[in-house]
Amino acid sequence: MRIKSKFLSLFIIFIFLISSGLTDELDSHKPLMIKDKNYTEYWEQFFYLSDGSLVTNQFLVANFPWPVGNGHGIMLGSLVTPEGKLYVIKNGRNRENWGYNEKVLDFYIHTHRLKSVRDGYSIHLENTMGTIDLQLKSNQLPLSHKKFSSRNGFMETNFYAPSLIGNGKWQLGPEAGFELMGPVHTIDQASGFGVHVIMTDTADQLIKHWVRIFGIGNDDIKPFLSSITRPNGEEEIILKLFDVNEEFDSFKDVDITYDNIIIERGVSYPTTIKISAKSNKGDLYGTFKYTKKIAHFNLNEHLNFFEKSFSKTNPLVKNFRYLVDYSLVYKTAEGEKTFASKALSEYTDITSATKNPPKKRRRNRR
Repeated sequence: MRIKSKFLSLFIIFIFLISSGLTDELDSHKPLMIKDKNYTEYWEQFFYLSDGSLVTNQFLVANFPWPVGNGHGIMLGSLVTPEGKLYVIKNGRNRENWGYNEKVLDFYIHTHRLKSVRDGYSIHLENTMGTIDLQLKSNQLPLSHKKFSSRNGFMETNFYAPSLIGNGKWQLGPEAGFELMGPVHTIDQASGFGVHVIMTDTADQLIKHWVRIFGIGNDDIKPFLSSITRPNGEEEIILKLFDVNEEFDSFKDVDITYDNIIIERGVSYPTTIKISAKSNKGDLYGTFKYTKKIAHFNLNEHLNFFEKSFSKTNPLVKNFRYLVDYSLVYKTAEGEKTFASKALSEYTDITSATKNPPKKRRRNRR
């Protein structure tokens, strides 16, 4: 009886340790506030809405040169309407005018708020450009890329919510051309993810390319891909299949080929991505084809004169956001299944402000 009691106690301690570890990982809710001059930390959310619009937002903390200073908080959001019109929603505040909760994810900058709620998350963006409200749920545990160290810093990447599903509404405001507020657009489905990133070096020393793809719509099986190519050529890949909001399979030995590359104003992006991968259950292979442009987003094009004056030496970051058609063959001992539908892709190309980017990139192997 004593042996059973001792075993039970050890088992409870083991479960407690595991639960504590998961809690620590899930509750990465407050910024580190590192003093390094290149410190940047952000919680980014990315959504495709059922009306055909795109919503992105970053709740960001960063150190800037004088006169902005350290610990500056910025909310940078974007809304692309179904007609393809881009609206940028952004505000910055010094340390005395933004904050967070010490115990849970509850982050505010000006009138913008990212908050964990009882069964998920809520996002509220609001200024004279527009208002966005989303209520979201996630059943996924976090997914992390390996910590990457450069000569002068490091980068950590944690998808705190790899699959977010929810609903909400958006409307444009006076800055977008309306006298007061425009019509309310009600959204019955939002699909996306949330990621937490910490960097203590400039982006071009930590990332060369970053592609993220997630399935949208009502199909049961959807892909999730995050592939970061480092400046030294290493590639780190997370590839999953989700069944609605649950993990269906996870893959390793992933090969990615980037084809039909377009070079545009010194940066480049592919229009076809081919993958092949293995899991403990079977193999996955297929293609993602870029079919509809949503937005080419370059932050420098949306800075005011003051912001541009201290960002001249920053790396050039260009985000290519597209709808893609995917066709994936999943082969196991039980047979083959084909998953074919639509996904959203963001391909980020990062180059140094003083260097020319490579003209073409064909294949990387993990």
